[in-house]
Amino acid sequence: MNIIEFVHDAMPAAQPLRVEVVSGAGFELLIGLSSLTRRGTSAPAHAGLRRALERVGIDSAELWLHLLGVALEHPHDVVAGVRALDGVELRRHLVGVHVPAWQTVVGREALEATAAGDPRLLDHDRYYAGEARDSLELLLPLSPAQTKRRVLEVLTRYESVVFDPVSVAELGRDAEAKRRLAVPPDELIEIATGGYRYEPEPELGRVALVPHLAARPWLLLCQHERTRIICYPVPEEKGLDRRALLLGRALGDEGRVAMLRRLAAGDATLAELAKAAGLAKSTAHHHLAHLRAAGLVTMRGNARAYWFTLRAEGFTDARRTLGELAAP
Repeated sequence: MNIIEFVHDAMPAAQPLRVEVVSGAGFELLIGLSSLTRRGTSAPAHAGLRRALERVGIDSAELWLHLLGVALEHPHDVVAGVRALDGVELRRHLVGVHVPAWQTVVGREALEATAAGDPRLLDHDRYYAGEARDSLELLLPLSPAQTKRRVLEVLTRYESVVFDPVSVAELGRDAEAKRRLAVPPDELIEIATGGYRYEPEPELGRVALVPHLAARPWLLLCQHERTRIICYPVPEEKGLDRRALLLGRALGDEGRVAMLRRLAAGDATLAELAKAAGLAKSTAHHHLAHLRAAGLVTMRGNARAYWFTLRAEGFTDARRTLGELAAP
C-alpha cells in the first residue's frame, strides 16, 4: 500500500497528532508476505505456498499491505482476524475501500464496484500504486467466499512454513523502547523511522508506528480509515563493517549516484529523482530505500507530496567510515 505518489485535496484543519507504537505477529506476517511477493523477488521454495500464491498472484505485494487495517484490530493473530471477516468485507479491504487516498484518487463508488468484481480500475496508473492488476486480477472474478479461501490459504501456509515467530519478541522490545521515549509525537516518528519528517494529514487523526524486520530497509506508508500506518524497519547494529557495506551498496549503482547528484541541487520529489536517474518510479523508490539506509538521504511530507533531501551529517559519517576502514 505504498502511496507516496498520490496527491489529494486538503480537508478541514487537523486535530492534535496522536501517535501510538504497536507491534505484533500479525503485522510482521503481512509485511513479510508483501516482501516475498514484491516484483523481482524469487518465488518461494515451498511448493504448497508457491501454489497458493499462484492462485492469488505471485507479484501481489500491495494486496497484503491492504490487510494492515485488520492487523490493527488483531495485532497478534491477523489470520483469525481475516477468518472472522465475511468474504464481502474482506474484498472491500483488499481493494482499498478503507484507504482515504484511494477514495480520493478514484472515488468510493469505483472502489465498491471493484470489490464487487468490476475490473475497470485494474490498469489505473495511480490506483493501487499502479499494481492493481498484479494483485487483484485473479481475485476479482471470484465469489467473496472463493476470495476468502484463497487469501486464507496463503496466510495460513506462510504462517506455518516461513514466518518466524521468534522475531516477534524483538519487535516488541523495539516498540516498548520507542514508547518510553519522552519526546513530542513528530520527533518520535522521526526517531523511529530514521529521519522521516511526517507532515500531519488533516483527514488522519492517528499515526500507528509499526516496527518490522521482514522488509528492511523499506519504510512502508499505508492508510486505514483515519489512521496513518507507518511501518518502520527495526534499526540494525551498525558496526564498521556494516556501515561500510550499507555505504558501498548505496553508492554502487549509477541510478543512486544520479539521484544524489540531483539532490545536491535541492530537494526533489520521487518523480523528479526517477527522471534524473532514468528509472521507473517504483524502481526509484527501491533505490531511495538504500540511500536512506546508508544515512545519506532523508524524507519529509505525506500522501499529498513527499520530498527527499540530502543529509549532510550522512556524508560526514561516510567520510568517517572510510577513514576508519583505512586506519591500521
